[in-house]
Amino acid sequence: MALTLFTRFPNPFLEGIRRVKNVGKVVYITFDDGPTQGVTEQILEILDRYSIKATFFCCGNKADEHPDLLKKISDAGHVVGYHSYSHSDILKTKPSEWLADVERKSAVSEMKLFRPPYGRILFRHYRKLKSKYKFVFWDVMSYDYDANRTPESIIDLLGKSVREGSVVVFHDNEKSCYNTIKVLPQFIELMKDRGYDFGKLTMDSR
Repeated sequence: MALTLFTRFPNPFLEGIRRVKNVGKVVYITFDDGPTQGVTEQILEILDRYSIKATFFCCGNKADEHPDLLKKISDAGHVVGYHSYSHSDILKTKPSEWLADVERKSAVSEMKLFRPPYGRILFRHYRKLKSKYKFVFWDVMSYDYDANRTPESIIDLLGKSVREGSVVVFHDNEKSCYNTIKVLPQFIELMKDRGYDFGKLTMDSR
């Protein structure tokens, strides 16, 4: 696995979005791992309350299982990206099986924005997939999935980490639900107080 790429250590040969350049005070909220019954609806309600659009990186198996939630995300004007079929970890999966999982057809497999699970990918997979997808990573992780972190500690971390053009990761799953739902409105209000707007990622984002 020596060729595994980690987003926190950018490689010059890997093209992809980590932070959007030259946009001023704009932050990009993203959600991984959904759609998830009972969680996605709460996230959408919060975003709608603040009239904010975000980007949802959905897993194929969940999108196929919950087409109604996928439609709600899209109908609300959010961007839908792809996050593999079943969220396999390249560190724990045979390379051929990982690629087959990503290439498996689903309701979201043809989306153009792609975030590899855990932000990890082998260079040979990157070379194969880069003609089909635009890779999206991040520069700020919320760690909402960490049960040892409180909402207060997450807000403190985000407040210190976010900068102009930051791509911020939250999660749309049951494990993260408590922190995500508690933190998201606080984070939005904090950014608004600092004069930030919120953007959707697109194929033109750089």
